[in-house]
Amino acid sequence: MEIFIPKEVKFLIDMIYQNGYEAFMVGGCVRDSILNLIPSDYDITTNAKPKEIMNIFKDYKIIDTGIKHGTVSIILNNNIYEITTYRIEGEYENNRRPKFVEFTSNIEEDLRRRDFTVNAIAYNEHLGIVDKFNGLEDLQKRIIKTVGNADERFKEDALRMIRAIRFSSKLNFTIDENTLNSIYKNSYIIKNISIERINDEITKTLISDNPQNIILLYKTNIFKNLGMYCNLNEYHYKTLEKNISMLKNCDNDLLDRLIMLDYLVSNEILKCINKDEKYKYYCENIKKLNIINNLRYPNKVISYCNDIIEYMIKDIEKIDNIILKKYLNNIGYEKLNKVFKLKLIYNEFLNNKNKIEFLKQCINKLNEIESSKECYKIIDLDIDGKIIKDLGYKGKEIGEKLSFLLDEVIKNPSLNKKDILINLLKL
Repeated sequence: MEIFIPKEVKFLIDMIYQNGYEAFMVGGCVRDSILNLIPSDYDITTNAKPKEIMNIFKDYKIIDTGIKHGTVSIILNNNIYEITTYRIEGEYENNRRPKFVEFTSNIEEDLRRRDFTVNAIAYNEHLGIVDKFNGLEDLQKRIIKTVGNADERFKEDALRMIRAIRFSSKLNFTIDENTLNSIYKNSYIIKNISIERINDEITKTLISDNPQNIILLYKTNIFKNLGMYCNLNEYHYKTLEKNISMLKNCDNDLLDRLIMLDYLVSNEILKCINKDEKYKYYCENIKKLNIINNLRYPNKVISYCNDIIEYMIKDIEKIDNIILKKYLNNIGYEKLNKVFKLKLIYNEFLNNKNKIEFLKQCINKLNEIESSKECYKIIDLDIDGKIIKDLGYKGKEIGEKLSFLLDEVIKNPSLNKKDILINLLKL
């Protein structure tokens, strides 16, 4: 089997061979190339030690920040290529990092330490494919399977449990039965992994072609062990598993899928809550357990997503310009439009025909309000705080009067004229 090697990667490998050492493309780039996917990056592994690599490429720009763990990065044509010495990793601490790294001259020993068989394949044009752990067979079977004992691999680095789910989503593979059983068994150790590393894997899962596989993070109790959605019961899981594929119906946009996922879970819990109490119950009992608030996304992202979820839960039941404009005043056109569009996806998936028609009408009405430039914000009033101050009002009275006028204009847009507004204050 021949695999395409980019000219820069071929150059690096050939240079290492010319200096008496061996080197291979390894890991995800080999896996993706075999699957006819375009690799996102290329890693190289070699029996040359870091100092020897630095000497071979002394005439090129080198980054040696990973030298402690055997990695030297070479910059070619503004691209960074990591070259790592074959290594054996010592006992792991806290299920996340080895106590020490020991270099080896044996490619098999290096591949043995890797996470999954499909990522433990190496290739170069000199020796062809090196596949010591049946990675090619597992690529054909389309399964994700650990190299060696699954319990050992996950206890070395607990993040590998989420990575197994992420790779199953990216590649549309199933997870090997023993590997999956080990995730169930060891999910409690995920607590030892930094939330930043977890965030990265979950984000990649959500924006994959198979975001519905994120259900496994619930079923295996990984989310529960991270303190998220601890109050989901077996019934909730079954319904969630049935509906979660609607994530694929959302745009391949992280925020849309985050919002929809949290909304799906929240909805399951809220089904048994009185309609008038749902919003309050959500804010007091569910919001603090959602993904958005627990995976340390930027504050701007958290605020944006939470605003939309809250208004999805509030659930407008009639098309009313006054209500729509009050909501617009609170969260703006972009967010309210997103509320209706995501709820439309939700109801289209469930084939709720009455809701579908209603939401389409809401979107049309929202666009009419926006295109006609109807006033729904204080800043759009034909009067400002300075004018009100000149009329003799002071302090918080100014804000109160502006709010009063906005409320009147929302009810009747024709009132938004300076003279009329001033007269309203005199009534």
